[in-house]
Amino acid sequence: MSVTVVGSLNEDVLVRVHRLPGRGETVVGRGTVLAPGGKGANQAAAAGRLVGGVAMVGRVGDDPAADRQLAALTAAGVDVTAVARTPGALTGSATIPVEDGSGENLIVVVPGANAELRPGDVDVAAVRDARVVLLQLEVPLQTVQAATAVAAGTVVLTPAPPQPLAADLLARVDVLVPNEHELLQLAEAAPGDRAPGELAALARSLTGGTVVVTLGGRGALLVPDDGPALLQPPLAVRPVDTTGAGDAFCGALAVALAAGTAPAEAVATAVTAAALSTTGPGARGALPDAAAVAAARSGLPPAVPADQGG
Repeated sequence: MSVTVVGSLNEDVLVRVHRLPGRGETVVGRGTVLAPGGKGANQAAAAGRLVGGVAMVGRVGDDPAADRQLAALTAAGVDVTAVARTPGALTGSATIPVEDGSGENLIVVVPGANAELRPGDVDVAAVRDARVVLLQLEVPLQTVQAATAVAAGTVVLTPAPPQPLAADLLARVDVLVPNEHELLQLAEAAPGDRAPGELAALARSLTGGTVVVTLGGRGALLVPDDGPALLQPPLAVRPVDTTGAGDAFCGALAVALAAGTAPAEAVATAVTAAALSTTGPGARGALPDAAAVAAARSGLPPAVPADQGG
């Protein structure tokens, strides 16, 4: 396998709203749409759209949602042989209000069968033999730890949803991919806007490995294990829905790394794929294929040193 994703599979319930609600506030939505989701499955689908040889390891329930999620992954070119059905459990779900105009969203996840993914489930050839193993934290932490111990290839971890991570786990992660908020939580830093140079310093306080900080509309920050940090500005697009953009980024990053691409170019490819993914509805409504990414890549602004970024 070139890329194996260990993680969550959810069924998303997308709700269009005029604006996102504040704490304690009720807003009226405009209908609901069922869509495949879950950070793990989204990342696998993003990778599968770009290249062959992508596998998913996870758990679904014994309900109709399981059939829909497995079919959606298969259609994206993902091998689901190592996705287990869990008797007596429901497939994970997520409710996602999406704001008109901006495409910004809120997400509430119910883990369901994802919570039943055990360390023994990841001791499989798809994990052991993959060039890149891509992980997140929507499944039990002990299972994530087991996957890092089994993997012989490059380990990429998205620390979402954020939680404290042991030093021995971080030591087994080759590429850590938090967003800005997750980085601040992991580094136990106060919330607030930070310049790229400050974010790079926080990243280096966490691990001696490579860190890639996703910054939404500002692009991504590459903090390599050796060398200066680089800010990669985003591709200019008109966003429709930003749900899953971070997952599209991680799937594309994993594919590029599995192909032996240098980190700076891998981040540029991932930023391009993530931007394109926001041009359609839902987490997978506009996942690009390799040709679309290659065609758009020339429009990406060049990376700049982090101390020059805004």
